[in-house]
Amino acid sequence: MTGPADGGPQDGEGPRRYLIAAAVSRYPKCPDWDRPGLVKARQQIVELITQKLGYRHHTALGADPTVQQLREQLRAFCTSDERREDDLVAVYLSGHGEVGEAGSEHVLLMADTDPADVSFTSLPTAELVHVFSATRVRRLLLILDTCYSGRVGNELAGAALERLGTSWAQGAASPGLVIVSSAQPHQQAQAGLFPHLLSRVVDSQATAGHAPKHLSVSAVVQQMNGHDDKPAYQHISLSLLGLTGEPPDFLTNPRHSTRLTEVDLALQDAADFDAEARRRETEFTSRLLVRAMGSYYGKYARGWWFCGRHKALAEVTAWLDSENSNRGPDQDELSGNALPGGAGTGDVVRVVTAGPGSGKTAVLGLLAALTMPERRRTVPIDEIGLSSRMLPAERSIDVVMYAQNLTNAEVLSGFAAAAGFKCATVSEFLEGLERRHRGRRRPFTVLLDALDEAATPDTLCSQVVRPLIEHSKGRIRLLLGTRPYLLDRLGISADDQNQVLDLDSNRYADRHALRAYTIRNLIASHSASPYREADTTLLRHVASAVATAAGTSFLVARFAAYTLAAADRVVTDPRDPQWRASLPRHADEAMRDDLTRRLGDDAQRAADLLRPLAYAEGQGLPWEGIWAPLASAISGRTYTDDDLLWLRRNAGSYVVEAIENGRSAYRLYHQALTEHLREGTDPAAVHSAFVDTLTTCVPYRSDATRDWSRAHPYTLNHLATHAAAAERLDDILKATEYLVHATPYNLTPHLQHAKSDEACLTAAVYRTALHLHAPATAAVRRQALALNAARAGATTMLRQLTRHTGRDEWTPTWATGSDFTPALRETLVTDRVDVSAVACAVLDGKPVAVTEGRDGTVCVWDLATGQPIGNPLTGHERMVNVVACTVLDGKPVAVTGSQDGTARVWELRAGRLLHTFVAANFRAAAFSADGQLVLGLERDIAVLRCVKYQAADGDSPRD
Repeated sequence: MTGPADGGPQDGEGPRRYLIAAAVSRYPKCPDWDRPGLVKARQQIVELITQKLGYRHHTALGADPTVQQLREQLRAFCTSDERREDDLVAVYLSGHGEVGEAGSEHVLLMADTDPADVSFTSLPTAELVHVFSATRVRRLLLILDTCYSGRVGNELAGAALERLGTSWAQGAASPGLVIVSSAQPHQQAQAGLFPHLLSRVVDSQATAGHAPKHLSVSAVVQQMNGHDDKPAYQHISLSLLGLTGEPPDFLTNPRHSTRLTEVDLALQDAADFDAEARRRETEFTSRLLVRAMGSYYGKYARGWWFCGRHKALAEVTAWLDSENSNRGPDQDELSGNALPGGAGTGDVVRVVTAGPGSGKTAVLGLLAALTMPERRRTVPIDEIGLSSRMLPAERSIDVVMYAQNLTNAEVLSGFAAAAGFKCATVSEFLEGLERRHRGRRRPFTVLLDALDEAATPDTLCSQVVRPLIEHSKGRIRLLLGTRPYLLDRLGISADDQNQVLDLDSNRYADRHALRAYTIRNLIASHSASPYREADTTLLRHVASAVATAAGTSFLVARFAAYTLAAADRVVTDPRDPQWRASLPRHADEAMRDDLTRRLGDDAQRAADLLRPLAYAEGQGLPWEGIWAPLASAISGRTYTDDDLLWLRRNAGSYVVEAIENGRSAYRLYHQALTEHLREGTDPAAVHSAFVDTLTTCVPYRSDATRDWSRAHPYTLNHLATHAAAAERLDDILKATEYLVHATPYNLTPHLQHAKSDEACLTAAVYRTALHLHAPATAAVRRQALALNAARAGATTMLRQLTRHTGRDEWTPTWATGSDFTPALRETLVTDRVDVSAVACAVLDGKPVAVTEGRDGTVCVWDLATGQPIGNPLTGHERMVNVVACTVLDGKPVAVTGSQDGTARVWELRAGRLLHTFVAANFRAAAFSADGQLVLGLERDIAVLRCVKYQAADGDSPRD
């Protein structure tokens, strides 16, 4: 017998729950009765009832029992000395059923039933009930998932079962026999349909919310009979027999929580959305706003220095203010209907792109500020020369995000929070927009900058942003900022002038604005700039030379001008070829030149102190007790807080202050600086220095162990990221109290990098209760980890965890763990239905899984991150039960077979349908080494050779 699933009650803690499940899939004396799909259906029932309803699975029975085996095994179970009268027992039997000619007797056909003598060799259901008589088992839930010959049997099954009530004795407290019977005609029966319906109903809020502790059996059956997935020929009946009161609480509510009432959930969601909004505000002020202003921090004057780019501003403003930009003439409101002809992706997206330092973030930051009512009032519109056609309407952008260091999931969560709901996939997000924003006069509008600085730029584009563009259907518009190399990943041509605004192109180049910005920096970037009193003609010539060398880069012009402004005297001859040739043309040259000329021998000191910021995660690196030791560890030279104060005075323009976890965090002004400071370094060595420094900064307890509850929030948020990059995850997994206090969201993705046996076991222990970690307190997280450590036999981990357990808290001494496996790598969570087929492939060099759902959908998963890739592939009308993958013409493809009688071939990279063909009785599929498709069609095999695939026209197969 397996251990309790999901914290099922132990002895002495209340009613215990047991599941006995058997399926008859093979009938040696009548192969026409065979139903091989019932083996999988049984497994689905076992997983559902043990994982979500808190039952223990009794494994003595399995597939294809005989009449005698079923009698003996059930009797042995219910007469065991371990049984108690308050035990709750669920028995699931799947196979063929029959009803006598007079409709009086209901029987089950077992593996040894003889079709020539059914009455003698079958098992009367009444006798099955008698097996439990005169035993301690008084609470029995009997689930019969059966099919019958003809409609008469289907209709009479329930009536025959009702007559069993007279045989159920009374006496025990709350005795009860509850029979749930799923009846289907044999000719149309679908194996697995009952588990599918039960799973959907158990998971449905319509069945019960979070308040009830248990699910009503009557409500469950009612919901199953009313479910859209239930065919008309299936009937699910309920018989409540021998009851003197309410039925026993057989079905626990998997959503029950005393904390998660409707009001509490609303408050919790509101708090989460507020936290997301604060993160967006920090991103905006520390990244986009400072670029839009183009001025300096510190003692130097701040103001709106950046100007120009008027053509780009006007074009984006016109697009933002076009309320009907991506609705057809017949779409007055947002709807899920496809875009009409002519309303393509060009109306859905605008991409502002350029090389580093060309001002794309400044343009986007200015547009964002102008759409925010409070920020708009702070923008000196006349001073920076903005006309009315460059002023977008207030609130025309719904959310502003800067993607630096953000994962795909964090970006999608940020979008959803701004829209007022939560989601886990792109399809959920679009469906949420459909529900929440129907009737809006314009689509939900997103500004997302720095796609190229995201945690995984390629997958952010291909798995999140591109699907949003291609499946917008009037629900969303996207204003994006990225470097040009990602345009292809977005499915956008660099030559498409309708969608792409390339600030480096002649169309948008603004030489006058660049020269004006240079002049402003020459005069005002340094308090003692010699150009404050310079001749205006000289000033113009110097600025012109700097701007010419900078090309289209405002960043290069900024650094070069700052270097000149910090000099003792002006350039005497701006026409000197040697001087003009010395001017920087790239950001790294400009930074190196600035530090060397202004700081001399201290240039290395400044670079050492800035380098930790180039590797910082999140919003930036904290100062207190971390920045200076980290700079020392990376450089090998000793630095203190005095050095950081010196840096702020002499190179403060390179650093921006932000907020994370309520504390100051510091980051570099521009990504180009990050790239420059990383040049010539060993990333693994730098991240290793992060691991050592962050760990060293964790204070000790009185027992000489580190007190991770007092670790800096940066450490708890990002230590795992640095450890994984340094290939030292095994080291930090030894600190069990770190696991208790670390931020689960940031730790979990890196567990796959565990290498040693001990580390892999620790990672598996952590993953086993993954759903508990994020919302739990540290104490609850410690308890969950300790219990799973006991189940896994991780004695050292268990001892360390229980060492710091608080007073009056219970700790596990030992626990069984027959269903625990250290091989667990990831749990792929789908919002749809049970997965019953899976195949693996390689997509863009990354391993992926292709899974099928009983609702006819096919999903592609990134096995490294556990996240879905793009939208589900849809088109099948019924359950998909077969999937296989191969590579054709260099492209990864999958073939899926469905109970709708079709097989479909999909190109996985583009997520498009290549071909559809009819394949009745589709049972299995595989690809040969030379790319031929082998199909299993019940008792037949077909081999298909690919001549040439092309995109399907709708769902019609190509002739």
